[in-house]
Amino acid sequence: MSIRFRKAIVSRGKAFREAPRRFARDERGVSAIEFVLIFPLLVGMLAGTVDIGQALTVSRKMNQVVSTLGDMTSQETAWSSTDIDAIIAGTATIIEPFDKADLKIDLAVLDVDASLDTKVNWARAYNKKSLTKNSASPVAIPTNIAQSGVQLIAVKATYTLTTPFSKLLEPITGVTTYNYQKTYIMRPRNGDAITLE
Repeated sequence: MSIRFRKAIVSRGKAFREAPRRFARDERGVSAIEFVLIFPLLVGMLAGTVDIGQALTVSRKMNQVVSTLGDMTSQETAWSSTDIDAIIAGTATIIEPFDKADLKIDLAVLDVDASLDTKVNWARAYNKKSLTKNSASPVAIPTNIAQSGVQLIAVKATYTLTTPFSKLLEPITGVTTYNYQKTYIMRPRNGDAITLE
C-alpha cells in the first residue's frame, strides 16, 4: 500500500471522527430551523388576530344596528310600512362589508298592559318573517322599564359570522361560526304610542 493511499485513509478517518464536532459547531442552518419551528405559531397568531378582529367588528356593528333602528323608530308617532321597511333595510347596511344575507332583524312595537305584560302591536322584519299582532315580545322586557299604557320599541338582531380562518381554528375554538344576538329596548320619544299605517 502506498504512503499516499495510507495518508488518504487516515485523513478520511480523521474527517469522519471530527464530523460530529464540526456539525455541532456549525451554525449556518440555525435560522432556517428556527423559522420552520416558529412558522406554524406565526400562522396561528395571524389567524387568531384576523378572527378576533372580525368578531369584534361584527359585535360593534350589531350593537349599532339595533340601537340605530330603535332610535330612528322612536322619533315618529306614525310610520308607513314603506318608510319603516326602508329604514330597516338602510340599518342593515351597517353590517357591511360583511354579508347582509346572514343578518336577521325583528322590530316590534309592544303594548304594555296594566300588569306590565307586553304583546306585539305591530312588527316588521328583515330577512325573516315578521312577528304577528298579539304575539310575545322578541325581547325579554324588564318590569322596571315597562309602564302601563306606554308602548315600547323592541329590536332583536342575529348574525352568523364565518371568518376565513374559522375552519383552521376549529380545533382550538371548537366552533366554525360565531353567532351574535343583540337586543335593544326604547320608549317612543314623541308621545306614548307609535302607529303603523
